[in-house]
Amino acid sequence: MTLRKILSLSTLIAIIAGTSCERVQFDPDIDELNERLPVVDAVLGNHPDYKTITLTRTAPYMDGTEVEKIENALVKVNGPSKSYIFDHQKDGIYQAPENFAPVTGGTYNLSIELEGQVYEATSTMNPPVNIDTLLVDYDRWEDPQDHIYEVTGRVKDNESEGEHFIFKYAVNEFLYDSTSVWSHYTDQLTNNTWLDDAIIFMNIEAQPGDTLDVFGLSISEVYYDFIQAAEKNRIGHNPFSPPSGIPITGNISNGALGIFQVSAIVQERLFIPEEDENRE
Repeated sequence: MTLRKILSLSTLIAIIAGTSCERVQFDPDIDELNERLPVVDAVLGNHPDYKTITLTRTAPYMDGTEVEKIENALVKVNGPSKSYIFDHQKDGIYQAPENFAPVTGGTYNLSIELEGQVYEATSTMNPPVNIDTLLVDYDRWEDPQDHIYEVTGRVKDNESEGEHFIFKYAVNEFLYDSTSVWSHYTDQLTNNTWLDDAIIFMNIEAQPGDTLDVFGLSISEVYYDFIQAAEKNRIGHNPFSPPSGIPITGNISNGALGIFQVSAIVQERLFIPEEDENRE
């Protein structure tokens, strides 16, 4: 090898070494990135607390500003025999008319007209979960003095396959409406089966004498997957689940985000038992 080639090779190595050590700041440029996409929160049902649709827009990541509410949309739900106009109340919340009463087996179509665009979705109200009995007692993994409770029950899946349910609870009528405390259920392994002593909730903080309302909602597979994806993004990943940042896919058309779900809802009220000195 000639001296000229040796010097050229040395110069090249020096250049590569110098550039590889240079630090380049990573800037994803997402602070202002925002397409202002409509976001639909529309979980309706045969229960007075499930009669509203909330419309907002996406906001810039880490922007810190208040989420924009959509207040100028025409929101309509077409049922098997009637059409219902949802009136805007405030803060992007649209209220169903008093005669809105979805029925089991009915298919409902959501239509949102907004600034020359139409966003649509469809949902069928599946049969409710069968709840025979529910019991509340001290959480088996906690010290009874900490007043942490669990709910177990005898419930039965329906005959049709492919059903999905979520369970929520409220303490003294305050609803803990977060995926972190919901229970999810699918009949993939237990179709048309009675489940005895099934654990529905654990780690409920309450006091003796408090009321505890349990809500069971029949949901679609799309909504079930939507919830599962949201929960996996919330808690991060482990070797047995997809990594954080997996897409959360709803059922709203035309590029909008969110979910439209019509559920059959059952509600059972329990009372936190008074303290018993003989209980361990």
